[in-house]
Amino acid sequence: MMSVMAKPARNATTVYLDPRIARAAKVKAALTGRSLSDLTNEGLAQLLSRDERHLRLAKERRKGKTRPYEEFVKELRRDGLL
Repeated sequence: MMSVMAKPARNATTVYLDPRIARAAKVKAALTGRSLSDLTNEGLAQLLSRDERHLRLAKERRKGKTRPYEEFVKELRRDGLL
């Protein structure tokens, strides 16, 4: 017997999109056989995941060794970047 996993409950939300983005999203949904809701959820999940990754990297950097700004500028000048 094949088991069927239930989809999690969803909340209805009104989202106002730029007309060109809405049109492109509808075309992509039609071409891929997915719903506009699925595409929207996937896009938002990717955006939030990227934010989470950036926050984690920033937190890791805070633990690292720091140096004075003036020293950093001298290094940039020495390397010909300033």
